[in-house]
Amino acid sequence: MSTERRSAAETGRLPLSPAQHRLWFLQQFDPESTQYNVCLGYELRGALDVEVLRRALTEVVARHDALRTSFPAERGRPGARIEPPGEVPLPYVDLAAQGGDAAEFAAAQVARPFNLAAAAPVRANLLRLGEQRHILLLEMHHIVIDAWSVQIVTAEIGELYTAYVKGEEVELPVPQAGYADYAAWQSGLLGGEYLEREFAHWRERLLGAPAVLPLPTDRPRSVSQTFAGGELPDAVPPPLAVRLRGLTGELRSTMFVTTVTAFMMLLARWTGVHDVVLAVPVAGRSRPEFHATVGFFVNTVPLRGDLSGDPSFRQAVAQVGSATLDALEHDSLPFDMLVDHLGVPRDPTCNPLVQVGFQLLRTPHRAQPARWHDIEVEEWDGVRQQVTRLDLELHVLDTAAETVETLLCYRTDLFDGSSAENLLAGYQSLLAQVVADPDLPLSKLDVSPRRVTHEGTRSGAGADTTENGGM
Repeated sequence: MSTERRSAAETGRLPLSPAQHRLWFLQQFDPESTQYNVCLGYELRGALDVEVLRRALTEVVARHDALRTSFPAERGRPGARIEPPGEVPLPYVDLAAQGGDAAEFAAAQVARPFNLAAAAPVRANLLRLGEQRHILLLEMHHIVIDAWSVQIVTAEIGELYTAYVKGEEVELPVPQAGYADYAAWQSGLLGGEYLEREFAHWRERLLGAPAVLPLPTDRPRSVSQTFAGGELPDAVPPPLAVRLRGLTGELRSTMFVTTVTAFMMLLARWTGVHDVVLAVPVAGRSRPEFHATVGFFVNTVPLRGDLSGDPSFRQAVAQVGSATLDALEHDSLPFDMLVDHLGVPRDPTCNPLVQVGFQLLRTPHRAQPARWHDIEVEEWDGVRQQVTRLDLELHVLDTAAETVETLLCYRTDLFDGSSAENLLAGYQSLLAQVVADPDLPLSKLDVSPRRVTHEGTRSGAGADTTENGGM
């Protein structure tokens, strides 16, 4: 199969994108850190052809220059070096014979830091759990991959494996551009009048925004962040989820805007601050030639919610919706360049400008196991990366059916698990209230930790009417 294309460069030292430069700097500051290690696990059920899988994985890495890139420094400045394609090692670990535990093996792999200067930060392992059961582990540093890229890699491995097992030739579309092309394009974009316009825009949008959201933590902040994290999954009961979608349509809004507005209102009641700025990830792939490119494209935009004047949910949705459209029209400025330009003081105890994040993930339905020829493939949940880069992150999964799921990530050095549970219960309680009456003002919202039953009503503690609400 041919993977030839014209690229910014096939070999030699190349500049990093601003986002890559930031991750490189953080890794130099703490070479043993694994907070940006990405570990993916896939359970493979069926008669697996190991050599065909190795061949498919090798071809995918050959197709994408980001997966063959190391980051050596010269005179203290980083550069990117693309290595030529070669066979990807796939160590075969027979845990069934050794009596080993897959989750323990995965945890040990995730705990191994990458040396970005020595080689491309990509590792793979194949774990045998039985005659018809394997786990494929793929580990990469975030500097070469993002969530969009993961979907590309997984799909291509499956398509190539299926074709190779059948003895068929397959010609996957050659990526129009490599990550080096993106870095070169972005370098040209972030200069001159464009950069000044973006800086001016964000200065105006963030004027007077609080540098730190005063979250009521269970413990004081330590001198330096540990990033040790916990995860708490939950689900909005189907009747409430259906009514939430109905309200979204009534308000001519989107599920992103309605769910993030509810989260902002919860934080406002919880902290007593009515000016809330959240970190929202964006794909960073505005140009179509980069849609099939593997690399680190994702950017963070600050989304500001003005909840002053005791707005109703209906009014808040209108304001946040407008702010969302504005942010998405100006999402190309790298977050760290914005922070540096604004002169936000660097505090080792917390992240600059934003400490809380929000993300809406969409999938048309609950993902069913995929098939790579006669192999059934499903994401393996044995990979546990107990790391969070923000104080709190709320992820909402919208399946476009009856289900709306939530995942709250929290820093365990700041919050107890019980506080995380109370926060999610308060979120469900707030959703139930605004669905019942979207004209209820912020000051009247009860965010005490109440559970929402399957009928969509609330149960739990009595009403909380303090200004700060409660968890």
